[in-house]
Amino acid sequence: MNSLYSGWLPGLVLVGFWLFFVHSYRKDPRRLGNAVLLFPLVLLSIAFLADLVTDLVPGLGLVFVLVFALAPLIYLIFAGALIYNGVVMWRREGSRVSNLLSFASGVAVLVLPVVAILLVALNTWWSYTVAFVLFMSSAFTASLFAMLLLYAWVHGKFPSMGQPAAVVVLGARTIDGKVTPLLRGRLDRGLQLYRAATEPKPLIVPTGGQGTDELEPEGVSMSRYLSEQGIAEEQLLIEDRAKDTIENLKFSDTLVRTHRPDGQLWVVTSDYHALRAGLAARSLGLDARAFGGKTAAYYRPSAFLREFVAIMRDHRVLVALLALPFAAVIVAGLMVLTNAALWV
Repeated sequence: MNSLYSGWLPGLVLVGFWLFFVHSYRKDPRRLGNAVLLFPLVLLSIAFLADLVTDLVPGLGLVFVLVFALAPLIYLIFAGALIYNGVVMWRREGSRVSNLLSFASGVAVLVLPVVAILLVALNTWWSYTVAFVLFMSSAFTASLFAMLLLYAWVHGKFPSMGQPAAVVVLGARTIDGKVTPLLRGRLDRGLQLYRAATEPKPLIVPTGGQGTDELEPEGVSMSRYLSEQGIAEEQLLIEDRAKDTIENLKFSDTLVRTHRPDGQLWVVTSDYHALRAGLAARSLGLDARAFGGKTAAYYRPSAFLREFVAIMRDHRVLVALLALPFAAVIVAGLMVLTNAALWV
């Protein structure tokens, strides 16, 4: 009886944490603290279920051992996929440095373990130290990326929404006054949300100013597309001054509230950008939820890597707090290495 109780107690604790996460997520999915809770919760749940299943089916433990043994192969496939994506981005999107982000990340994933092995092979105090710091820094960065990737997926798959006042579609570059496939994905998602909304129908706000290489403001080009899809003129509010996401949100909210004081803004952008748009809306104190439009599969890896860097930059304090356990392990490890070197 005690064995059964002790075996199920961790499961009950996990259920409690899952209920807390669901409550917090439903209350506001734009809190990055939800991501910090979700990532270890998923890892612990997988470990608990794996332990439970292997107890029920003893031979299944061998399967987990084989999966673990394949980890290096999965690692190489991941690195190769990033490098391949970088090449595709370079060919399709042009020779800009930003398009090489996935390529550079793939190379780093391959090279860093080799560098660590070479450092250890030098068999010196300083090489052990650098290898250890390199390993812990890589583990921290990989954990942050996995945490954000997981939460971005959950954020996109399980939207939490209220009654909409307006559907705000964030602009992107247009060519000769025509919307690009990337921007069309956002507009089509906005149309889908608009048509699914109950009465009274929300307003639709295409938002975006005019870039130096554009014939007209993005908001104007977007409104033309929406009109062609059957949206009545009285349902459109054009915002044509914004130069970035923050201005998109600020100007659109001001515009909408003159017509609809109550109700959420349903902010529509590309799927890879939805989480950051939601976080930005929260930082501005806006009652808004973010949704992602379809993006070409080859474009997502590089785009999400840029989003990862931007979100970490915008939440430096949280990143610093999350780094503290890793920093503590580094300090402890360096103390051990220092003592070992003194005894040599």
